[in-house]
Parts: sequence; C-alpha cells; structure tokens
Amino acid sequence: MTFVDRDYPSIVRDILTTLTGGVAAEAHRVRLDPDRALADIHLLRRPVARVTAVTAFLVDGDGAAIPLGLDDYQIVADARDAADLSTLRLLPAGRARLAPNANANIDIDIDIVVNYQPRTTDPPLVTDVAVGSVARTLVEAVAREIAGMYLQLNAAYDAAFLDTATGGSLDRVVALLGYSRYRAGRPVGAVRFSRRAGESGEITIAAGTPIADAADTLRYETTESRTMLTGESTARVSVRGATDTTPAVGTGVLTVIQRAIAGVDTVTNDAPTSTASQDENDTELRARVRVALAAAAKGTVAALTHGLLALPGVRAVNITEQPDDLPGEIEVSVSLTDPPADGSIPAAVINRIDELRPAGVRVRLARAEDVHLAARVQLVLAGGSVPMPAADRARLRAGATATLLDRVNKLRVGQRVRVGALQAALVDGDTILDAVVRIGPRGGEPGAAGADVTPGPGQVARLAAADVGFDDDQFDAPPAAVAVPIGVHAAARPAGPEVDPAALRAGVTARLTAYLATLTPGANVTAAAVLAAVRDDAAYALDPLGLVVTFAAGDQFVDVAVGGHTFTVAPGQRFTLLGVEVG
Repeated sequence: MTFVDRDYPSIVRDILTTLTGGVAAEAHRVRLDPDRALADIHLLRRPVARVTAVTAFLVDGDGAAIPLGLDDYQIVADARDAADLSTLRLLPAGRARLAPNANANIDIDIDIVVNYQPRTTDPPLVTDVAVGSVARTLVEAVAREIAGMYLQLNAAYDAAFLDTATGGSLDRVVALLGYSRYRAGRPVGAVRFSRRAGESGEITIAAGTPIADAADTLRYETTESRTMLTGESTARVSVRGATDTTPAVGTGVLTVIQRAIAGVDTVTNDAPTSTASQDENDTELRARVRVALAAAAKGTVAALTHGLLALPGVRAVNITEQPDDLPGEIEVSVSLTDPPADGSIPAAVINRIDELRPAGVRVRLARAEDVHLAARVQLVLAGGSVPMPAADRARLRAGATATLLDRVNKLRVGQRVRVGALQAALVDGDTILDAVVRIGPRGGEPGAAGADVTPGPGQVARLAAADVGFDDDQFDAPPAAVAVPIGVHAAARPAGPEVDPAALRAGVTARLTAYLATLTPGANVTAAAVLAAVRDDAAYALDPLGLVVTFAAGDQFVDVAVGGHTFTVAPGQRFTLLGVEVG
C-alpha cells in the first residue's frame, strides 16, 4: 500500500464538493505508453454540468499530487448532448507534464482524480458555502484537523527510512543495522587528499574512509563523501576519531590511507584535531551508515563491480550474468592498469572476487583484451587571416591529445567509443570551434569521420599518445582569394652609441621593404631570414636581439624575433611596411 499525502486545500475542496451534491475524487487509472494514444476518460455520473478540479497521481511514485492546468486537458461534450460535459481528454501538454520521458520504452500508470458537478442530483443539504458562512467555517476547522493528521502520518512514514528519518527516529533506524550516533567528545578535524601525478578524471573519497598515523596506533574516519573533480589536485575532507578513546593529534600526524583509493597519492592533516562539542549530526550519520551498507553488501553485480574497482590496479570491470545461458555462472572481465606480461591475473583480484561472489555461483574470470586504437584529428580553429604560431598550435594539439586519452582510457569493458562525444569534448567554443575525429585499429586505416568503434565482448579500448595524429588544421575564416593587407612594423636597436639612428632606420626600411616584396605563399619568415635581409655591417651596426618584426591583420598579429615565433605566408597576402622604430 502506498501512502498518498493530502494537503489542507484539497481536503477542503473535496468536502465542499460533497456537501454541494458533487462528486469528489473520482479516480480513473490510465496508462501512458510511448506508442499508443491515451483514450478519453468518461466520468461516471453523467450527464455532467461542470468539472471543478482535475488532479493526477503518479502510481508507484512519491504520491505527490500534480494539478493539471487548462492547457493540460480538455472537457469534451457528448456528441448526443452538447450540454453534457462528461468526457475528459488529456492534451499533449498534459501528457508531457505527467511523462517527461514519454519517448522512453516504458509504460507509466497514472491516477486521474476528478471533482465535478452532475447535472442531475438530489438537492444539496447545504447551499451556503461562501467564505465566512457557518458551514464553510466548520468544514475548514475539520479539514485543518485532518491535514494535521496527514502531517503526522507523513512524519511517521518518513521516520522509517534512512534518507528521511531525523533525530531519534534516525537513531532507531541505524540501530537496526548495529550503528549508533557518535557523541560529543570525539576528536574532529580535516585532512587533505592529494591526487597522484599523471592521474586524471574524477576521484571519489567515500565517507568512512580510515586515515591513520604512520605507526597505525590511532585511526580517524572521513565523515562525508567528496569527489575530487577533473582538474582539482587536492580535496579537503572532514574526519572524526574512529573510537571514543581516540586522542586529538597535531599537524601532519594523519598520513596513511588504510583503504586504497585509485588516483590518490598522499593524505595529511594541515591543522591539529580538536575535541567535538556536539554530537554527530544527521547528515554525517546517514553518510557513514549508507557507505557501510554498500561496503557490506555481497553477492550482487554492483558489489563485485565496486569491490574490484576499489583495487588500485583495476581500470575497468564488466560482469555478465548467465553467460551462454548457463544458470549459476557469471563471467567477469577485468582490465588492469599495468597488466602482467605473462597474461596472469593478480592474486588481489582473485581474492576480492572470492570474497564478494555469491555462494554457489561459479565465476569465469578473464583478463579483458586490450583493443589498441589510433586516432586522426582535424581541428577547426577560430580566425585564419594570420596563421597561428607553431608554439600555440602545439599547445592546442597537446591539450586535444590529453582529452582523447582521458575519455577513451576511462571506458568500461565492452563500452563503445562514441566519436561524437569525443569531438564535442575537444571543442572549447573559443579557439577550437569544431573537430573531426576518425578512429580505427592501431596500424590500420582510421574509420570514417564520426564513426563509432565498438569493442567485442571482453574487450576494452585503449589509446596511447603516440597513436594520436593530426591533419592540417582548418579555419572558420580561411584566407580570401582577394589580396589580404598585412601591416608590418619593425623595431631595431643599434649595436652601440656610435651608430647613427637615422642611417639605421633608413637602411632597415629599404632592405626590409625589398625583402617583403620577395615573399611568396608558403614562405616561412624566421628571425634569421629577416636579420640576413636587413643586415648591412658596412653601413650600420645592428643588435640582432633587438630586431622585432610584427605582422598584423586586424586584431591578430605575430612577432618574429630571435627565440620567438615564425610567420608563414598565406595565399593572397600583401605586405606593407608601416614604419621602423629605432631605439
């Protein structure tokens, strides 16, 4: 039996409907399914003068009422009697409200509850139900008491569940599981977990994780679950003494993680712990008991999966029940971070399976076969009038490679490599506007653009940085066929005080103008090439480190200098020397 809550307004409405001769809370069970249209609802006490309220209750849901608006349903008159408003038709808007996932392959049972006034009925015993009347005042007083009873029923209902019980009720719920609330007097503090170098992705630190000192003479436990997000190197988590006699400790004492956490390198307390002046609160108690229940569960697919993933060397797990339709068997495929060369499976994995597997169930254990892939990537970059400096392009490609490795190497055994998701992960909306990724087996031809790769049963995808290649980048604004004006500025520095600045400016201007006129598409302008073009040791002494030539188009520019960038000439570019600064 599902408890259905009632609030004060709905109680008043139903009582008043009954007093005035109407029909209150007439329920019609309907089914919303993804394929068939919803049939009309025909009210029982026909003919109907008017419908006063329509409410929906999701069956097997949380019991909350969903009032439907005028855009959600339609009252349709009987074809034989235009004044008989006895048919209720659910409109697409109402269907969408009641079943947001109507496109999913599921059926949803819903109770449509209707209040209405029949056209023919006995004369009502009460005719004055206006606000302030005797009848209305009595009805509201009774409804208030009934609503109070529903509140008490709600509190009693919620007190039976771990997620909703509070205070003493929560103490009684956890007592059934052998746990009790920690009282004031235990030491509390915080520790800082640090990510292992080279590890990426999210790392979850569960409540109840034991932290000890180097000698393992005292132990603390985390009081909350915390997820270290991608890009975060540390996570600060609250801890509490594991026993009533655990002493407070000084800074840097808690340094050992008693339960291995994949991706976490070190832990320490940056400040001393202190004695708590308050009992453990409800949130901390729920977190501790919830994690303890999950850890204690055995004999389920989830317990096996999470238990194996908790081992430091396990990267991915896939469990198949009844392989080959054989009852009493499960097949476990394990992917290891550093698999042994002889193809064996570590003893820690075998022991963990024996610890968690259901009694009497035979386990077929195999090491997942690695499917080594190769990827070809083409980036679509913003701009295009001035080619991107080589250093910036290398930085973008390195970031794209790291993203691909992170996404592919976190996939589970047998999980498809979705190329569309990889392409979306590469786009940042600022510099990289689009990406085309092609993936295929290492050593073979990459697949078609956007084509997914699905490993076979017991296989897991792997991608190495050496197997990621890049095609020539594209730009969202490629160079036009017409001439593109490129402004050139130069800065030159004399080699000594005896050098005539005017002679230096005139010489650099003349020689640089002549050099720019020789540039053709594809030419690579380097600092050495510019220096060779403008240098005239017989006329003036030029400091090579002080020569900077800037190529600019709009808000894009490239500085060519010793130890700096180079500039590649694109088709259609026309160069104009705008000035030479000597200083």
